[in-house]
Amino acid sequence: MKPSVNHLPFNELPEVPRGLGIVNHLIANKKVGAKAIHSGITMMPAGTSVPPHTHNAEEQVTILEGTLKIVLNGTEEVICSKYDSTFLSPGVQHELINDSDSPVYAMVIYGSSNVNRTFVETGETVEIGSDQDRFPA
Repeated sequence: MKPSVNHLPFNELPEVPRGLGIVNHLIANKKVGAKAIHSGITMMPAGTSVPPHTHNAEEQVTILEGTLKIVLNGTEEVICSKYDSTFLSPGVQHELINDSDSPVYAMVIYGSSNVNRTFVETGETVEIGSDQDRFPA
């Protein structure tokens, strides 16, 4: 395989609306040839949340701007500020909450290019980035 470098300016990244005003800006994924990771920058407006869910892959979240509350297994709260990171093992239930007055920008990296999300409330499993990967009001 020929080595490659993909320069991906932020203003040219594909934007994927997730519902509630939450937008993912895709970086490395299968569509650009990534074999082992899926990554992007997520923007969460003030007062929004991603409902409790799990993934089939490792996940790293690094806050680039703002403050984000992460609720683990429905009970443990972790507050992440600018440049704080979390690492989640596959199968760990988590909910992302922006209860501040400002948007949050977070770099999200998954340890697989074949990532799914299972919503706790419904048990539905969807592929990350698919049309079914939406956060209802």
